[in-house]
Amino acid sequence: MLDGKVALITGSAQWLGRAYAETFAARGAAVAIADINEAGAGEVAAAIRAKGGKACAVAMDVSSEESVARGVAEACAALGEISVLVNNAGGLFAPVQSAETFTVEQWNRALAVNLTGSWLCSRAVIPQMKAARCGRIVNITSTTFDYGLPTEMVPYISAKGGIVGLTRALARELGPYDITVNAVAPGLIQPQDRAGRISLSAEKAKSITDMVVPHQCIKRPGVVGDLAGAVAFLASDDARFITGQVLNVDGGWALK
Repeated sequence: MLDGKVALITGSAQWLGRAYAETFAARGAAVAIADINEAGAGEVAAAIRAKGGKACAVAMDVSSEESVARGVAEACAALGEISVLVNNAGGLFAPVQSAETFTVEQWNRALAVNLTGSWLCSRAVIPQMKAARCGRIVNITSTTFDYGLPTEMVPYISAKGGIVGLTRALARELGPYDITVNAVAPGLIQPQDRAGRISLSAEKAKSITDMVVPHQCIKRPGVVGDLAGAVAFLASDDARFITGQVLNVDGGWALK
């Protein structure tokens, strides 16, 4: 499904990003594991290579213009020009709290990693995709944008909404070059180890589960495997005539 593709996946040293990377490698792509957690990225790349896949590890802070440029150059040197970009890096980066108590620093950090990082990484690979007249960009937004829920996550939800706008704007601009730009919007995903990222308390996680699952068509939280196939599909040539779309993978929570 992804034979011959070279994919750069940000935030892929753990959790969802790792699942995307392993799925891509299993389907034939060469994968650059890009993460601020350099040691973790190396472990994932080594695990993929041990299974016969092709992968390299790239240290990358997506909020840094210089780090992104350097990381993309290293990935290209190791694997070849990037044909698929998955902008997965992101997170809360602050405890859940009421809107008036977030600091400017917390707000800026959420936007820098979730939104600006997606733009910086896209900007870095667009020239080579244009030259090839082919490319796939898959952004990771969130179903929370549809409802503004759960509450007390204003910077995160705002950034994820910005990713929807980025997806649509880039799709319009890059379509003439046969570059597709889409987004996947995960719903409630069963919490796992976030490798040092700020996580929800058990009480808060349960309250969110109790709030969301009854409104889904499929009455369970999602798991990482529910998302990987959707991301891989949008990265493949099977999705070559799909662009500017947001695919909700949420058990039918944000049913439209």
